[in-house]
Amino acid sequence: MFKRCNLFLMAGHMFVALLAANADQALHPLKDTHPLKMAMAESRIMVSEEVADPRRPVSTILRPKEGLWDCSSKLWLLVDVENNGATSVLVRAELTSDKKTGWGENRGAVVVPAGEKCSLPILILRGMIEGRDSDGLKAVFGEMRGFPGGYHNAGWRRIDASKLKRVKLDFFTDAPRVECEVSNLRAATDFKLPSNEVLKTKYRPASDEFGQERHSDWKFKIKTSADFPRRLESEKVWLDQFQTLENRSRYGGWTGGERFPATGHFQALEKEGIWWLADPEGYPFWSIGATGFNLGLGKTTTPGIGPWNPRQANLKEKYGADWQAASMEFTHRRLRAWGMNTLGNWSSPEFYFMGKTPYTVACHFSRPSIHEANPKAHSSLPDVFHPDYRKNTFDAVARFTREAQDPWCIGYFIDNELPFPQPTSPAQKALLSPKSCFSRQELIRRLKDKYSTMEKLNTAWNTKYTNWDAMSPPEGNYTQARGADMLEFSEAWYHLYFNACRDAMREHAPNKLYLGSRINHTKNKTALSICAEYADVVSINFYDYTPQVFQAPEGFNAPIMIGEFHFGTITERGVWGGGLCTGMDIGHAASLFENYFEQAVKNPLIVGAHWFKFSDQPLTGRKDGENYRIGFVDVADTPYPEMVNACRSVAEKMYELRITTVLEKE
Repeated sequence: MFKRCNLFLMAGHMFVALLAANADQALHPLKDTHPLKMAMAESRIMVSEEVADPRRPVSTILRPKEGLWDCSSKLWLLVDVENNGATSVLVRAELTSDKKTGWGENRGAVVVPAGEKCSLPILILRGMIEGRDSDGLKAVFGEMRGFPGGYHNAGWRRIDASKLKRVKLDFFTDAPRVECEVSNLRAATDFKLPSNEVLKTKYRPASDEFGQERHSDWKFKIKTSADFPRRLESEKVWLDQFQTLENRSRYGGWTGGERFPATGHFQALEKEGIWWLADPEGYPFWSIGATGFNLGLGKTTTPGIGPWNPRQANLKEKYGADWQAASMEFTHRRLRAWGMNTLGNWSSPEFYFMGKTPYTVACHFSRPSIHEANPKAHSSLPDVFHPDYRKNTFDAVARFTREAQDPWCIGYFIDNELPFPQPTSPAQKALLSPKSCFSRQELIRRLKDKYSTMEKLNTAWNTKYTNWDAMSPPEGNYTQARGADMLEFSEAWYHLYFNACRDAMREHAPNKLYLGSRINHTKNKTALSICAEYADVVSINFYDYTPQVFQAPEGFNAPIMIGEFHFGTITERGVWGGGLCTGMDIGHAASLFENYFEQAVKNPLIVGAHWFKFSDQPLTGRKDGENYRIGFVDVADTPYPEMVNACRSVAEKMYELRITTVLEKE
């Protein structure tokens, strides 16, 4: 990493100063000179234990010396971990509060090299502050996730910062033993959410003319339009310092080893217990990429400015009259230098039809759905029993005629993060839907066939329904019969859903991989297992600090692609939202990125992972309020060198790591 950074210095260009660029350092937990000590039941914990099962981490739990911890005045919780072993350790933390007052958990992690001591940070995502209300914040910013001062509208992740009861630490390592010392639990960085009046007067607008936070400053923040061409020329010199990756095919496959039979399209293959993708020329291919290569992304509504797209406006300033073609060409050049070989989901045809980087297709379409009565339902499941559903799916896949023949196309994702958190979710949602829903009708038909009368069903289910039309999700513990009936219907739903998608792919894109539905509820083993029966690759969106946390179903043997993950920050370039997994700064995020990819590469089932996303989200949020600092480039199209260097480091060694996994398995 530092060798590449020094190349900036040798080139004599000012782009190197970006490495020193940092905004909002007041929110950095290690900058707090007066942290609040948190008394533990044991002031110092020695973790010395053999790793009995590589799939299960060594764990320990930190508890208060008495009562509960009160961190309501602070933004972060920190704990020091010293690694006395010979191999690096990823330490992952789960922070929970009193269940009566907080219903989520907050997480954090740190990679601790052998022989070093590091601080593990956890960003505390609290509920609404006393004396404040969400309507007041919405009146200033609308629907937004991250706010000035580090506060987050965290929804299901929120906890009560005044009643914290435990920290669970998991230790992941490739070594046979964990030898770590845990100490110095403390809360850091004063938590200060500005008043609504201050927010109204100081942050309307929050953005400058380039979409950057106007109250923060950092080196090489865009100050005038004249900065854009200088920044572009500096980056070109930087990219010239990256040598072409060795032993790579034109698609980014591995030419330094065994070759599979070529088909002219991407394939998924298993060899000796290890899953691979193969590129059109037959070379082993592991997909390292990011999502969101799309010039249309970046729209926001900024109070005091209105609706606009600052990212797109900046691209026009930076690349000139032919900004679309020039910016896309330069992005492909970046990816080759950085080591990325895939355009992930949410990427546009203008980008991927340039024939320079392999890509995936996002297939989304209107179709009959299980419309829940709850208007706040996050999303709906397809009504797979509707007579038009299968045709709608086939018609949607048929739209991508050019992609179906394009050798650069890896495959299609159909849908995204469908809401089935439990194996029986399809049945539960069907019972929430109106009588016109075909899935509801099918479930009730099956129950009538089995029980014939409402009395018999009530006896088996321990319910008190008065008639079939009145059925809704039953409350209380499931009886054995109720659980079996709900699961039987739900399994039929999963089979119909994944079967329709698979058959549509075979009909209209037979040479392309069906990449599944990007399952984010990965504890639903039923959905994962049935998806594997139909998809060529099972895709999951896995937001955690390491893929080692993921547990495949028993007996599962199918290739997996991680469609989304990220590590955000609240301490860089003025962006307020820290993402779904948060690091304390960009260097910390880059370290987590590199570890995540390395562990994914070494997993024999995982054939690729894609970072969400290529560019930061707008400061004042996209349509649903997400405003996360999670990009490889910021709103002004300026890269984060730490992320670039981490990506290049992984790309240089990923195939050797994968081959080593094969040899060790043998």
